[in-house]
Amino acid sequence: MQRSKFHVTRYLEELINFKWIAVGIVIYFYSHVLKNQIIEGSVQEHMEINIWDVSLKIQNDIYIILYFIIPLILVMSLSSIFEDFNYQTLIRLGTVRRWILRSLLRFLKRSSILILIWSFLSLYMTIKIPFSWEWSLFSKTNSVYNALYEISAIGLSPLWIFILELVLLFLTLTILHITLSVIYTITKKKLLLLAICVGFFIWGIVGFKLLPNNYAFLSPTTYFSITQYIHSFNPPIMGITVLLGAIIICFIFLALVDLNIKQYVVSIKSHLPFLLYSCLCIMGIFSTSLSLESDKNTVLDNWILSFRGVSSNSFTYSSFFYYMIVFFGLVYLVNIEMNKEIDRMGHYKIIRFRNLEKWFWSWFKRILIKIAFWLICLTIFSFTLGAVSGMQFKFHATILDLNTLIIFYQFFINGFLQIVLYILLIFIFSWAQRGSIQGLILVSIFMILMLPGFNPLGILPVGLNSLVYTVDFSPFHITVILLIANLVVYFAMKYIFTKNLKI
Repeated sequence: MQRSKFHVTRYLEELINFKWIAVGIVIYFYSHVLKNQIIEGSVQEHMEINIWDVSLKIQNDIYIILYFIIPLILVMSLSSIFEDFNYQTLIRLGTVRRWILRSLLRFLKRSSILILIWSFLSLYMTIKIPFSWEWSLFSKTNSVYNALYEISAIGLSPLWIFILELVLLFLTLTILHITLSVIYTITKKKLLLLAICVGFFIWGIVGFKLLPNNYAFLSPTTYFSITQYIHSFNPPIMGITVLLGAIIICFIFLALVDLNIKQYVVSIKSHLPFLLYSCLCIMGIFSTSLSLESDKNTVLDNWILSFRGVSSNSFTYSSFFYYMIVFFGLVYLVNIEMNKEIDRMGHYKIIRFRNLEKWFWSWFKRILIKIAFWLICLTIFSFTLGAVSGMQFKFHATILDLNTLIIFYQFFINGFLQIVLYILLIFIFSWAQRGSIQGLILVSIFMILMLPGFNPLGILPVGLNSLVYTVDFSPFHITVILLIANLVVYFAMKYIFTKNLKI
C-alpha cells in the first residue's frame, strides 16, 4: 500500500515538473487557436457545435501530432532506452525481455503524462461550449471546417471515439517502443536508433504530405489519430488487423530476444531479400483491397485487380509497377539463387552428374515447385484479405467480363510458363557471362518491351501472363507462344551445354 502511494506521489511530482508545464503551455495556446477556428467555421456554416467538435479536433489535429507530439514521444522513448540500458541492470533483471518490458513500463508512464495533459486541455477548451453525448449537426456535415465527418458517420458515439483515440495511442506507443528497444538490444548502436527515429519523423511528414489515400496506412501519423485511422482503413476492421498483427510480431520478438540473437540476425539477413519482396507483394494486394468497395466487389475482383498487369491496349503505371514487383522481383530472387548454384559449379559436380543437363535439373526442379507454390500463396492471400475486408466471397468477377476458369488458367498456367521463360533466358545470359548484372540488364529490357506500343499483336513473349491480355487474346493462343518460346530457349540452353562439354 505504501509502495503504491509512493509511486502516485512520484507521478504527481513528475506531472508538475517545469518541462511538462512548458509542454502544457504550448498545447494550450495551439488548442486555443483550433477552438477559435472551429467556432468561426460553425458561424460561417450557421450550425451549432458541442464539446466533442473542439475536444476531438484538438486530439486529432495532424499538425500538433506531427510536429509536437511525435518528436516528444520519440525523445522519451530514446531517453528511456539509453538511460536504463546497462549490463548491471540486465544482470539484475536476468533477461533482455524483462528489461524491455520494464523499459516499456517506464516509457508508458512518461508518455501517459503527455497524453493526460493533451486530453485534459482538449476537454478544458470546451468550457462554455454546449454539452451533449451525441454528435453535433456541425460534426455530421461534410464541410471544409469539419474534420470529424467520417468518424461521426461510423455509428459510434463521440465518447467511444474519445476512448478509442486513447486506446489507439496506447497501442501505437507500445509497438513503437518495443520495436526501438528490440533493435537497440540487437545492435547496441545509438546512432542507428537516432537515424531510425529521424527517418520515422521525416517519413511522417512525407507520408502525410505526399502519400495518396490508398497508401495512407503507410504513414506513421495514421496511427496517432483516430480520424486519420478511420480515413485510411475501410472497413476499420482492417486497421485493427494491422495493429494486432504488429502487436503479435512485437511479442514474438520479445519471446525470441533472449535466444541466440546473432544466429537469428544471420538467418534474417540471409532471407532479407525474400522478406522485403514478400512485404511489397502484400502491400500491393492490401492497397488494391483498400481501393475497392467491399459491398460491391468480390474476392475475385481483388485478385484480378491486383494481378491484372498491362498490355499495349490497357496500360496503367500502378499495374505496371506492381507487375514488376511481383514477377520481375521473383525472377531477380531466383537469379540470386541461380548465380550461387553456378558459382558452386566445379569438376566434382560435372563428374557426379556426368552431364550439365542433369546438373541443371537437379536444382531447377525445386525452383519450378517454388514458383507454383508462390502463385498459389499470392492467390490465397488475396482471397483471404478480400474476405476480411468484407468483400463477397464469390468466384465471380465484376471487373473483367470473362469466364472465371479462363482467368485462373491465365494466371496459373500462363503465369508459370512466363516466369519459367524469364528464368531460362536469364540463366543463359548468366551462364555465358558469369555475374548477376546480366540478369538486371535483361529484366530492364523486358520492362521496356512491356511499355505501350511494343507488343500490340501479343507476339513478343514478355508480359503475356497479364490478366488483361485475356480481353484481346485467347489464353490458349498465349500458351502456344510461351510454350514455343520456352522450347526454343531450352534447346538453345542444351546446345550451349553440349558446346561447353566439347570445349
